[in-house]
Amino acid sequence: MADDPNALRPGAAIAGYHIVRVLGAGGFGITYEADSPFTGKRVAIKEFFPRGIASREGDTRIVYSARDAEVVEWALRRFESSTLDQCKLKHPNIVDVVHYVKDNGTGYMIMEYVEGETLEHWLREREFLPTPEELRPLLAPVLDALEYLHERRIIHRDIAPDNIMVRGDGTPVVIDFGAIKLIENETQLRSGGRSFAVMKQYYSPPEQIEADGELDQRADIYSMGAVLYRAFSGRPPASAEERMQKLAYGKPDPYVPLDGAAPHISSKLAAVVDTALSFNAAQRQAVIAELRNALRWSDARDATVIAPARGTRIENAPRRSRLPWLVPLAGIAALAIAGLVSNGSIVLPKFGTEVVTAPEPAPAPKLDDVKEIPQMPVHTQQDPDATQPDAPVAYAQRYEGEVSIYRMVETNPEQALTNCVPGRRTALRAEIDGTTLNIAHGGNTMVAEIKADGSFDSESGGLLSRKMRYSGRVTPEAIEGEFVSTNERGSCYGKLTAKPAPAVQ
Repeated sequence: MADDPNALRPGAAIAGYHIVRVLGAGGFGITYEADSPFTGKRVAIKEFFPRGIASREGDTRIVYSARDAEVVEWALRRFESSTLDQCKLKHPNIVDVVHYVKDNGTGYMIMEYVEGETLEHWLREREFLPTPEELRPLLAPVLDALEYLHERRIIHRDIAPDNIMVRGDGTPVVIDFGAIKLIENETQLRSGGRSFAVMKQYYSPPEQIEADGELDQRADIYSMGAVLYRAFSGRPPASAEERMQKLAYGKPDPYVPLDGAAPHISSKLAAVVDTALSFNAAQRQAVIAELRNALRWSDARDATVIAPARGTRIENAPRRSRLPWLVPLAGIAALAIAGLVSNGSIVLPKFGTEVVTAPEPAPAPKLDDVKEIPQMPVHTQQDPDATQPDAPVAYAQRYEGEVSIYRMVETNPEQALTNCVPGRRTALRAEIDGTTLNIAHGGNTMVAEIKADGSFDSESGGLLSRKMRYSGRVTPEAIEGEFVSTNERGSCYGKLTAKPAPAVQ
């Protein structure tokens, strides 16, 4: 982000604040951290900057071509009205938007700077997949925030783990409203179909992909279901785009029910998440209250605040905290005490009956008062009669197939993705050595570890700030997956398909 050629340079002055660094960027906006040299107050500033249309004149001023003047004027007005609407929102779990400034040929949304880490980072840094009890204090308040928005006929449109910040005291804050996505979609139509940004691949509902898709609160319910799925299983669900393509060609829905992706979660809880992720919006929970009740999170005040934990990354196999083994020990202790009481070894004092009024809920603990909950694996004694694990899957040593490009998203039409043409196919070769998968196609190479269930997921950087990601599944019969290559010019999406190669004679 720091090398974004379109971004304001550190030290640039906007509305009395000095830019410190870039926090994030999309097709229509760049978000910065900034501070005031007079008050020392830190803020986050989102600058309206439609890539492919706008360019900088000098250090700060933005200019547009005459042919785009009408669409830019409409989009900028919409950005302004959206910012002013957000200024009216007051909720402890929604980022506070404090001001809007017109200057330099564009507009700036000024909001509070949220100190903490994203939910995605919190999940990645954990050694263990979180339990429902651990997730509840982080996500139940998000449900409250969404309900607050829906009561005001506002759809967030962009709920995802990287748009939920977790403060140092464990308080979640919803940031980065997706209202700008509506601007992107409409501007794309008004400007001849030009693309400006990549949607949240795994967290946006199917109706958000369609150009004429109408969104209601069930769109946020789908996104919330995807956040729960990613937290419990360690990976996001199948993307709505992939699901649409498979179903359009009469193939099964690639969505893997949470019961299979996270077997340590109860089947009832898994079914609630599956319902929220229904492809058809009519089959999802209708309102946030219905989702909250199904999750049994109706009273978030009872939940314990958990501070962000730091540690190693999530491992493949789901793990749980050491707390469950305390339950049987507590039961054993209770039985032992009961036996001592019954035989007279222990005499319990008698107390009169007293009605106690429940105190008001305690305020959220300060950072210094919050303790991290230790996470340890569950150790169980091996049963000699237990069924032995299945033998390793016998994969083929070599596979041959192709990568088929199906989507191109450019961020700068003047710098085309010349090697990314939808419909183009390139030969693919794959070799497997034990559980190590090597894939090569069109000058690209990838190495990934095949997990116990046959899945693989690998992301790496490359030349010219390019990032590549491969994900999919290997079976003895085939390799199927996705390929995404992203650089400063845009993103290229492809499908991986391969079959075992004929034996060399």
